Amino acid sequence: MVKPVILAGGPPKALSSLVPPQRSKHTLRILGKPVLYYPLNAVQSVLRSDTVIVYRYEDVEREALKYTLRPLQAVRQRGEGIEDAILTASEKLNDTDYILLAYGDIVIDKIAIHRLVETHLALEPAATLLVLPPDTRYLYTYGAVETDLDGRAKRVVEKPESMDILEQPFYMLGGFYILPTAIIDYIEKGNSLVDAINKLAETGRVATVHWNGLWIDIGYPADLLEAARQLLDRERGVVIEGKAEIEDTAVIKPPAVIGRHTYIDHHAVIKGPVYIGENAFIGSHSFVRHYSDIEDHVRVGAYTEIKNTVIQPHTLTDSHVYLGDSVIGENTVIGSHVVTLNVLPSQEKPPRLREHLVRPPSSKAKLKLGAIIGHSCRIGAGTILYPNTEIPAGVEIEPGSIISRGKKSGRRS
Repeated sequence: MVKPVILAGGPPKALSSLVPPQRSKHTLRILGKPVLYYPLNAVQSVLRSDTVIVYRYEDVEREALKYTLRPLQAVRQRGEGIEDAILTASEKLNDTDYILLAYGDIVIDKIAIHRLVETHLALEPAATLLVLPPDTRYLYTYGAVETDLDGRAKRVVEKPESMDILEQPFYMLGGFYILPTAIIDYIEKGNSLVDAINKLAETGRVATVHWNGLWIDIGYPADLLEAARQLLDRERGVVIEGKAEIEDTAVIKPPAVIGRHTYIDHHAVIKGPVYIGENAFIGSHSFVRHYSDIEDHVRVGAYTEIKNTVIQPHTLTDSHVYLGDSVIGENTVIGSHVVTLNVLPSQEKPPRLREHLVRPPSSKAKLKLGAIIGHSCRIGAGTILYPNTEIPAGVEIEPGSIISRGKKSGRRS
């Protein structure tokens, strides 16, 4: 039997401005669901056994219980790091010989998990690793695995600082592993997870499964934008859920999802792909366009334009606002005539920001990133935010401010 273990106790790090106190990055929302939903659903769609979830904050357990397909065994993490999380889970693993270890902050297709499990059961190796094509721009933020020509793992390298230290062929670790429970013995002796896998590779076969489909590790704000984009690309048609109210003069171009009890006012234009959650308000003459993810209880004021932006729940924008290529935390208020600039200088390359065509099918691609505005902020009317500006959580910006990257402005609310 293979028993899933979902690790969801890690710190928010680069997402800290978006995550309220005593909350987890795993419960940030993407298309109406917490980040945790995506790996949990993918794993449970393939494996029918009880699922162990290791968490630090109770919001993770609450959300997991909402969406779980199988009996859930939740344990609060003791200590720090992946190794401590595995040792925390070990008390629930006496009834299995193998675990499917999964990071709880990766948006992935269940087909990848099916291939991982299918390969492991067919080959019966000591362990099986999901691997991805190496993206040398971001490999330093992940781990790498060197393989032989038959796809057997030879060595795992954690977050390599240089490609020069890696032997071809190599791939990126995908954050999903089928491992024997005996690996716990290695970790209890003080070895890291990487060291433990390398010991398995020395003494037995460690198989790899290649995957190049939907896979996004939610570690940076740009990852939220990319996840929303790729998930929205899978939507088709217009879905209007119960008791949503849409005025006759509003225009909706598919694909679009409109949540329950949402109101779309006169002359608003929704140009998909777009997701709008429950109990949202879209004001008159507003323009919500491609790859926007507007979560529950968000209010968009009249004559406001939103493009390729993720807005967390309970946020309010006044009228005549422009939000482009931005991520907005929950419980934030954005005053009227606020503008986010989004065309990055050529020398700026924020972590894991992907290039996309400006106007498909044009061949012109640009890196664009607007503002990252933390939770519980107040952005005064008429403020201009330069590209790649991050506003920390709980900050108030005075009306008429001009905020550039790195400039300290505003005060804590």
